[in-house]
Order: sequence, then structure tokens, then C-alpha cells
Amino acid sequence: MPRPRTNPFTVLLGIVGIAFTLTAASYCVSVLRGVRPTALASAHPLDTLMSGHGTAILAVELVLLAVSTAGSIAVDSWMGRQAHRAATAGRPRTVPATGTDVAGAAGRDERP
Repeated sequence: MPRPRTNPFTVLLGIVGIAFTLTAASYCVSVLRGVRPTALASAHPLDTLMSGHGTAILAVELVLLAVSTAGSIAVDSWMGRQAHRAATAGRPRTVPATGTDVAGAAGRDERP
């Protein structure tokens, strides 16, 4: 059985998810340092970045998470339909409730 292809949106979702987690943690640390200032004379460059652009970075990452989630679901659904079509190729299509094929012939041999 061939190995299924990797969904590129799932890879993107993992990368952006990790980046979002690290950014959110950095933003929280930056906010806590702002609330409780320490004796440090100069601010860390990460604190400067998060205080200036942290909200925008988180918003962009959140949009990327939403797009990659929707893309991953769509590609998985499409690949599932393709696999189902390949698995059912060559079999007559039947109507589930009646057991007859699409052409109308009975799915089993009916003799009087």
C-alpha cells in the first residue's frame, strides 16, 4: 500500500502553531516585566520587540493559524475523496437504501 502524501497545510500548521506558542509566551513575559520592573538598567531586545509589535505579530500568526487549519481540513477531505474513488473504482455504484445499482438493475439475482 503506498504511503499517503503529506498535507503541506498540516506542516504549516505545526510550524505556525509552535511560533504562536513561543510568541504568546514571550508576550506574557514582556507584560509581566512591564508590570513588575526589575533593577535592570536596559530592556531586553525581545521585550522591546514585544512591547512595540507583539499584538500585531500575534494577530498575524492567528490569521495564519486559521488559514492553515482551513486548508489542512480541505486538503484532507479532498485526499480522502480521492482515496475513496480509487478504492471503489471498478465496483458498480449502488443505492444504499435499496441495494440496486445506479442503472436500476438489482444487486442480486432475482429469479421467480
